[in-house]
Amino acid sequence: MSVLIIIGIIVFIVLGLILYIKHYLFMSNLYFYFSACNVITFGVKGSGKDLLTEKVIKHRNEPHYSNIPYTHGKEEFIIKDFTEVKAPVDYRQLIENNFKREPHKFIEGADLYISDMGVYFPNYCDSLLYRLYPSMPVLYALDRQLYSQNIHFNSQSLDRGWKALREQADFFVYCVRTYHLPFILITKVITYDRYESAQKRLLPVKSRLLKKYSKAEVDIYNAQNGDIRQGLVFRLKKNITYDTRYFEKKLLKGKRKYFKP
Repeated sequence: MSVLIIIGIIVFIVLGLILYIKHYLFMSNLYFYFSACNVITFGVKGSGKDLLTEKVIKHRNEPHYSNIPYTHGKEEFIIKDFTEVKAPVDYRQLIENNFKREPHKFIEGADLYISDMGVYFPNYCDSLLYRLYPSMPVLYALDRQLYSQNIHFNSQSLDRGWKALREQADFFVYCVRTYHLPFILITKVITYDRYESAQKRLLPVKSRLLKKYSKAEVDIYNAQNGDIRQGLVFRLKKNITYDTRYFEKKLLKGKRKYFKP
């Protein structure tokens, strides 16, 4: 009996170690892309987009801009500040080399996090956004060269944001669902390095003993659809600091109204 207990403990430790290593590698890959390029996180209401954003910001622990207060160490801003960068104003002036140089406006290396893309830059206002804020797509394309900066959005749907921005993003994070457990929240996440694969919400394919896909089939799938990974993101409830009702305080006033039966 003692031998079985020892074997069970060893198996438990080995499985736990494997899960930890897989989680560590997945999160390391996620953090790398947030530090290296522009990322769009998408998923339905309550799927964990802002939870993920807060976790990334806290892990990176760097100065940043955000339109909602995820944590400390950020610079206050209004999004209009970023849409009015005038060097260059738009693609035409860039092509024609006809623009006025502007002084630096933002902190070097401070990333920008915007929630929610579909509210601030909705796809149904495409032509209006081009007319009002012609510099924003240029800033999004050149942010690394202008300020050594990345701009990250989240949105309830990947297609709901301004096309001029979303199709320039480099990495995409799909928050599938968040599970509420005692003391902890677990978010199921799928990451993509190709826009088309993120649009289709493709699942990763792996070759395993009990799976129907061979290694050759998996290689072909990855070559066609890019790097697709799936993992879990853990958040202790006590460590969550951002206000989930921030927009209520920003847009409404007075007491909440409740239904009275």
